[in-house]
Amino acid sequence: MPMRIAVQFIRVADALGVRGGVTRLSASERSRMASLAREDDRARFASVRAALRERLAAELGTAPEEVVFEADAYGRPRLADGGTLDFNVSHAGRWGLLAYSRDVRVGIDIERLDAVAEPSELWDLCLHVDERRALLRWLPGTNRQDIGRQALFHRLWCLKEAAFKSLGTGLQGSLPALCLDVAAVARVVHDAGQAFDPARVPKVPSAAVAWRTGDTGLAQALGGLELRVLPAPPGYGAALAWLPRG
Repeated sequence: MPMRIAVQFIRVADALGVRGGVTRLSASERSRMASLAREDDRARFASVRAALRERLAAELGTAPEEVVFEADAYGRPRLADGGTLDFNVSHAGRWGLLAYSRDVRVGIDIERLDAVAEPSELWDLCLHVDERRALLRWLPGTNRQDIGRQALFHRLWCLKEAAFKSLGTGLQGSLPALCLDVAAVARVVHDAGQAFDPARVPKVPSAAVAWRTGDTGLAQALGGLELRVLPAPPGYGAALAWLPRG
């Protein structure tokens, strides 16, 4: 049987929609939502968690309120019944994103392409030295790719976050040890074009993003990693990663 990964973009609801979504949440989820200070954060949490419950419930053949979550030893959410269905969520701005699969461990990320006004301030925390050099030399329009340096940084960041979320062992401090081909990422983004359509269920793109690392332990942990750039809403970047089940 072919591997299956399901992906869904979620529009963050307005206040009325949030009230409807809250009814699907557990008591602990409602408490967590109430602890968030900003209305936008509460809306993102409720919208994405309600959508996650609906999709997983449909996959499991149960009611959304019957889906029970727990955290593993690293704090990564999972189903409390120990089933094979793996999932991951992300949200930014007015959009959320979720992925799930019974076949692989999934990681997902969505970011606003202007989330960091001056990306160079975070380069040391996020980027491999070769990626930093490539961004310093980057000129929009190279090989017909009109993506700017700020947007390209966020695309790299998004891919790396998805990779480490699929791993789920809290190794985000290793982001600079993971190296992506900056020009190749720009080409994949360019080829994706304006393919995002909120009315259609996204398909997993076939174009893989190559990666490398000189860290032996990280290479072993990420063995079999697959990375994909997802078509995303205007002004956003999105990425999907998956790993074989260990």
